[in-house]
Amino acid sequence: MKILIRLLCILGGALTLSFLAAKGVLAPIGQWYEMNNARSFDDVSDAFVLALAVQAIFAVAGGWLGDWVFRKWRHKQPDRP
Repeated sequence: MKILIRLLCILGGALTLSFLAAKGVLAPIGQWYEMNNARSFDDVSDAFVLALAVQAIFAVAGGWLGDWVFRKWRHKQPDRP
């Protein structure tokens, strides 16, 4: 049961942080870049690949954060016989 809860915490953290990065940071920056600096489709595709890499980094960081929250939660629970 602990394994399932731990995996859910990791998955929840990864999805949450990845979603926040995509909607809060990457989308506005991408729209600004596309409207102001992109000169060709190659520039837009390079920016898209960079955004995917950044979102993957945020997903890994979110997974680590979810695991950290799980470990803190387990540490605060009293030991059961």
